[in-house]
Amino acid sequence: MKIKDILNEQRIYALLHDVPILRESEVELFEDLIGLYKPKRVLEVGTAIGYSSLLLAKHMDKEGQLISIELDDIRHGMAKHFISQSDYADRMTLLQGDATELVDTIEGPFDLVFLDGPKGQYLKQLEIIEPKLSDGAVVLADNVLFRDYVRGGKEPPRRFKTIVKRLQHYLEYVEQKDKYNTTIYPMGDGMSVSVWKGHHHE
Repeated sequence: MKIKDILNEQRIYALLHDVPILRESEVELFEDLIGLYKPKRVLEVGTAIGYSSLLLAKHMDKEGQLISIELDDIRHGMAKHFISQSDYADRMTLLQGDATELVDTIEGPFDLVFLDGPKGQYLKQLEIIEPKLSDGAVVLADNVLFRDYVRGGKEPPRRFKTIVKRLQHYLEYVEQKDKYNTTIYPMGDGMSVSVWKGHHHE
């Protein structure tokens, strides 16, 4: 199947089954960034149904390899279903389980990491992944502005307080100039792009 048709099917599935995937407003930015960096080894946390995974595979280096992790078994199964129909299936490894545990077992180095799983886990996951980053690696994180609560000065409802606080900590971490160069794009629900300054600072 043509990738365009698979992506269309995924959009429809996501709409019908209320699966969060990249918003239309973010897709162009996302594709541009992946095309710009042309990563060879990519790690994605939060496959969902494999929508962003296919965009990553399409724009990464021709020899690139993608590893993607999803906790939910139904979404993991749907991702396999969609990805198996694409031309990129042999370059993609889909793992099911808790990324915080699985990342430890995966060989680095990674040129690009996309964090799109549980928002409250971003910082914890990045700390585990960081030793496996290649010099100049790029870390993207989705939904970092979370409905404008994270940076907008809006008081979050109680049920979101923990997530908002953890996202604030994540952004503070990647905005440390000695570790990363970070840009936050307001598209969608906010996407941060952090370029790792390498291990030579340690």
